[in-house]
Amino acid sequence: MSQVSIPHVVFLLLEPQPASVQPSALVGAPKLPPELYTDDDHHGRIYCPDCGVMCGRRPRKSPKRKDGVPAFYFHMPGFDTVECPHRKRGAAGGGGDADAKQRRAINIVTFAGWKSLADNDEREDDDDDDYLKPKRKEAQNGSSVSGRGGFENYFDSDGNLLNPGRFKTVRRLVQLAQVNLNIAVQFGGEDAIRLHDLIVSIEKAQRNIKPYLRKSFLFFGKPTSIVKGAYGRVFFNFNSPGHDLSGHCELDIFESRGWKTFERDNYYMFYGQVDGDEKHSIIKVLEAGQIDRVPATARQLFDGLL
Repeated sequence: MSQVSIPHVVFLLLEPQPASVQPSALVGAPKLPPELYTDDDHHGRIYCPDCGVMCGRRPRKSPKRKDGVPAFYFHMPGFDTVECPHRKRGAAGGGGDADAKQRRAINIVTFAGWKSLADNDEREDDDDDDYLKPKRKEAQNGSSVSGRGGFENYFDSDGNLLNPGRFKTVRRLVQLAQVNLNIAVQFGGEDAIRLHDLIVSIEKAQRNIKPYLRKSFLFFGKPTSIVKGAYGRVFFNFNSPGHDLSGHCELDIFESRGWKTFERDNYYMFYGQVDGDEKHSIIKVLEAGQIDRVPATARQLFDGLL
């Protein structure tokens, strides 16, 4: 059975703490709406008032997910056959196509660790024109097959993702963005974020860097200069009257791609955390999978994001 919204749970402290209790044991226990939840005090001690199954909160420690969805409660896994007003059955006894449609979830891919120079797995075509080829894939039973509409994944009745897609390079993320900017990306231990919100143009960041400071995004832009500096790094500089942003890339990563410092007529893309202040900021690229580029002729890739 899929879940519907649980407006509030009840807090019950027991020793030991069971995974479910009789609903009658919850009568008189304090009610707890999502906005009053405190993870340190309440995690593992909250229950659905109607069926007595232990509940969790997503996200646990923030009022909203990164995609703007307010925090919500859900039944913990393992009790999907327990009758509850906050679960709903599909047609024909809870099986078949109706149930599958209820489990269909947002498109999502998960982080598998950035590809390093020593990583020979998932080798990708380094041809810049590869970005211009149409790509439509979807995840199915843990593998990729040809299909329409991007990756399609399914959640079980308790909201757990089944067989998600995976990525190790920013190239992969840009290829997915070609399919659908509403595909969501999930880094380990973080809430999912849409590609539309993850990919940011340098120009947009320079106009107002404040929302991006101390956060991680996939940035793209054409550098004003590329310079080999000290300490084995290459600097991609993006200068503007309002804000100067630079990408600091390890020299061995830069040279392994055969790139040259005079090759500025490309869109460079790199993922990382923005450090600095409202005048100057930097993004450090430490792994090969965190950076890539496309020729200026591939401008149409970013038209919806500029």
